[in-house]
Amino acid sequence: MSKYKDFDHRKSIHVKLLTETHAAFRIELIKKKLSMQEVFEDFAQRVVRGDGFAHRVLDTVAKRERHIEKLSDTDAESIFDAIEDNTYSTEDI
Repeated sequence: MSKYKDFDHRKSIHVKLLTETHAAFRIELIKKKLSMQEVFEDFAQRVVRGDGFAHRVLDTVAKRERHIEKLSDTDAESIFDAIEDNTYSTEDI
């Protein structure tokens, strides 16, 4: 078994947060001995599984934020990669 077993199964994301938000968020995570990776992964899994709370968070953000007018090149590339990969199944959720 390869020591790089998770290498092919993870996607990297890049998120820009306000400096103050990042610092305060990081402090809260440290208090609970959590990493940002763990929290973002957990939230993403909850969204994909259809968790009501996670979707209410998304709905709240969608109501107050402006809608995406154009996908970034990175977002578009990720979407095309997922389509080409064609390994996504609702059974995986």
